[in-house]
Amino acid sequence: MDFSVDRLNVMENEMKSEIQKLLKAVNVSCGSEVTETALNKLHKPPLVKFVSTFLNLVEKNVELCKCAAGKMDILKSEKIADQKRIIDIQQGQINSVQETVKSEMKSWADVVQKNTAQRSGKHLTENSVKQALRTVDEEKRRSKNFMIYGYPESEKEVNFELNRSVKNIIECTDMIPAPRTCDIQRIGRKELGKNRPIKVQLESASDVDYVLTRARNLKNFTDYINVYLGPDRTREEQLAHNKLVKQMKQMIEKNPNKHYYIRNRKIYIADKGLSAQTSQSS
Repeated sequence: MDFSVDRLNVMENEMKSEIQKLLKAVNVSCGSEVTETALNKLHKPPLVKFVSTFLNLVEKNVELCKCAAGKMDILKSEKIADQKRIIDIQQGQINSVQETVKSEMKSWADVVQKNTAQRSGKHLTENSVKQALRTVDEEKRRSKNFMIYGYPESEKEVNFELNRSVKNIIECTDMIPAPRTCDIQRIGRKELGKNRPIKVQLESASDVDYVLTRARNLKNFTDYINVYLGPDRTREEQLAHNKLVKQMKQMIEKNPNKHYYIRNRKIYIADKGLSAQTSQSS
């Protein structure tokens, strides 16, 4: 017998029905008035029938109680398992936060050390520390952004059309599930005949890294042949990148049989269809 609230209600109604029949048979109004004297008024056959019926109901109730106890044990075990999963998830989140804090502290320490080294011989001042921290904050903010270049800009482009276009581009990178976008906007002054780049902000730097590593998949779609993705660089970083691009174009002209790409501020060279073998420093 499987326990359920419906079965419990049915059993309760059956018990009440039989009790009412017994009270009526011995001519009393409630169970407290059922005495040995009252029961002696019944003939043997109806008394035997009442006893048999109540015995059957008691057995059913015992079986139902056992099922209810088993059900409670199962629910208790499931609840304990759920709580353990929640604890594991929370512990994982705590560990993640701890690692993030360690990483951020290391980043801050590295930047301060770098800025201090650049000042060689100069005293470390409050302003230099503030500037180092601003640099860290700037890098952290930019790490959650990426840029889209070469996507056509219509004369009367509206926000919802731009948002939909960006989401389509992200989906075409084959990132599953697609990350949630926090902000999407064109950058720079609008000029006739030019497509302004699009800056996209995601929830995390890891989402940005994943999108950029799969950006090559856009070449599989004719609509995005001339569209490419890149990190959100500072002006200085952009100038350095443009220098690398110019250098890479010269290398391609000299040896077009190789595959060239830029990663981590370096030009990598590989046989077409194979992984990188050598690299040129920026």
